[in-house]
Amino acid sequence: MQNKPKPKYTNAVLIVVAVLSLGLGYWFSQQYHVERRDSSIPQGLEATVLDKARPLSPFKLQDHDGQAFTDQALKGHWSFMFFGYVHCPDVCPIALKVMQDAWKQIPHDPADQAAPKMFFVSVDPDRDTPELLKQYVRYFDPGFIGVTGKADEIDKLTGQLGILYGFEDKDAEGNYNVNHSAQFVLIDPQGRLRAVISPPHDPATIASNFLTIREYYGD
Repeated sequence: MQNKPKPKYTNAVLIVVAVLSLGLGYWFSQQYHVERRDSSIPQGLEATVLDKARPLSPFKLQDHDGQAFTDQALKGHWSFMFFGYVHCPDVCPIALKVMQDAWKQIPHDPADQAAPKMFFVSVDPDRDTPELLKQYVRYFDPGFIGVTGKADEIDKLTGQLGILYGFEDKDAEGNYNVNHSAQFVLIDPQGRLRAVISPPHDPATIASNFLTIREYYGD
């Protein structure tokens, strides 16, 4: 699916990835002044809300139906995004199960183009085909959408959102794990990064925070 060779990272690099991932919430709070005392953001949320939404530069991926998925696909509705991979043994299925439960508490009409959407973006395009992604995300909710594409295009998106990932060495059978960030990102209807939801994740909190953010900024 992509020609970019998969890099091999040392344990030291993987540790750095893990530490940086855990510190992303703090980084966003400092970078975007989340603790401002004015009324530019809603207060009391367990999420990092940007006081100034961050526009996204163009990227070209595809969804699990093989349709083009670009920055334009994030406009006209609120979007949750999570980055991981189908063969993930723990972080991804746990996060998607949390969102499955949160989704039941978030009003959305699948027939409404302006309804919120949930995107699971694979950072392992060599293994995660559109067909496999579709089967995976629909196990959690029929409305969830898998996204994949060429590695350099994935990097265009992850780089803008502060998502980190790195590949471990393959074992004797050719299997490998991918270390990756574990936060949800929330994109507003203008296609801009609006908030980051760092772990630990709680379904009721995610739903409540989103409804507050949506009411505050509107559709």
